[in-house]
Amino acid sequence: MTEETEGVKTLLGDPKKAIIAMAIPVAIANIVQSTNNIIDAVWVAGLGTGALAATGVLFPYFFILLGIGNGIGVGASQSIARRIGANDPSSHKVAAQAFVISLLAGLALSLVFLLGLEPILAASGAGEYLSECMAYGAPLVGCGVITVFCSMFSGILRAEGAAKRAMYLQVVGAGLNIVLDPIFIYVLDLGVAGAAWATVISMGLSVVIAVYWYFLKKDTFVRIPLKGFRFDAELDKDILKVGIPASLEMVLMSLTAMATNLIVLIVDAENGIAIFTTGWRILDLLMIPAMSIGFAVVPVCAAAFGAGNIGRMMTAYRYSLKASCGLSIVLMLFTLVAAPLMVTLFTYNDNVSHLSGDMTAFLRVCCVFLPFMGLGFPSASMFQALGKGVQSLVATLIMNLLRLPLCYTAATVVGTMTAMCIGLATSEVVGSLIILGGCLFMLRRAGMLHCRE
Repeated sequence: MTEETEGVKTLLGDPKKAIIAMAIPVAIANIVQSTNNIIDAVWVAGLGTGALAATGVLFPYFFILLGIGNGIGVGASQSIARRIGANDPSSHKVAAQAFVISLLAGLALSLVFLLGLEPILAASGAGEYLSECMAYGAPLVGCGVITVFCSMFSGILRAEGAAKRAMYLQVVGAGLNIVLDPIFIYVLDLGVAGAAWATVISMGLSVVIAVYWYFLKKDTFVRIPLKGFRFDAELDKDILKVGIPASLEMVLMSLTAMATNLIVLIVDAENGIAIFTTGWRILDLLMIPAMSIGFAVVPVCAAAFGAGNIGRMMTAYRYSLKASCGLSIVLMLFTLVAAPLMVTLFTYNDNVSHLSGDMTAFLRVCCVFLPFMGLGFPSASMFQALGKGVQSLVATLIMNLLRLPLCYTAATVVGTMTAMCIGLATSEVVGSLIILGGCLFMLRRAGMLHCRE
């Protein structure tokens, strides 16, 4: 094996410190990325409701690309981390398999989306904003392989405890995007298409940096040996048994978001999409602490499991639940008070200022589910750390299947955005509790629940 790096030493050390050391860089990266998404929406909002709605309609498809890359990254992460914990040198081969799988998946998705983009968007609630959606969507999904690679590289970096490097990739990309957005949108007068090109170019820089680390500088713990590459059925199965369910979870969430967009149109065909998609951007930012701790759970618990130290694994999981739920409670209370201020970022323009009240109501209703998500994210990650990707997918499927009937009933029977938001929040609460319960049941059944370090 390659000489141990500081990241690997952290990964295999004190589990609580490892969770913190892994989660903080992930949180910083996600905050910067979400801030970038918000700033992106702020610049786009200056173009009017149509452009703002276009970013919301396209987001689920962009999320699918991120989801495929993230799924491959998570699948590779648990496989690599487990091998690092067991001192198994085949972790390098796992990384090479993940690289090639990402390349093929990204190219295939880009082709599919480009060929069917117009009918896909028309069926997703683009409505009168179809031209804006096409302008924004063509560059974004056409360069999908870049998006997939970004997520995959972040996953394999976290697998070896190099969370700071994964953070660096996202921060550099997001920072460049923040600079390029106003230039491409307004200075070059590309409009909403300029926002998409800024995103693609920025993510492309992140991929170039990762390629430099792995193939030129070669200073990572895990290498990506492509010379004489052959697919390895056993390693691919180990990646994909978690990677496919993890990808499907994000794809499922994207499809549910698309369906929810159509339900929103029933309630408010004129402004509903802008209210819902913009409010959800803010919620994404508020969910970052729980999501980041969840990301940390995968490599830390997988490495402990690979080393046969179940007590250390359970200490990391318990600590992640407490930290994630506690932070989420604080953010919920903050949102209940500060929601009117938070939405001003998106309603500064006279074209969208009338949406302020509805966006505030959306946030105050939906933020109630945050503490429950604080329990759900680490638990879903625990499934993945143990190679139980299907169980995590089933729990997510139940949560998303709950959302649609609850939101549809609220939209058709009550007919208000507030009622629909209550249905949305209810589904997230119930779904998160199901994921937590399923994880605890799995651990109890395996005799791990009461193990102490």
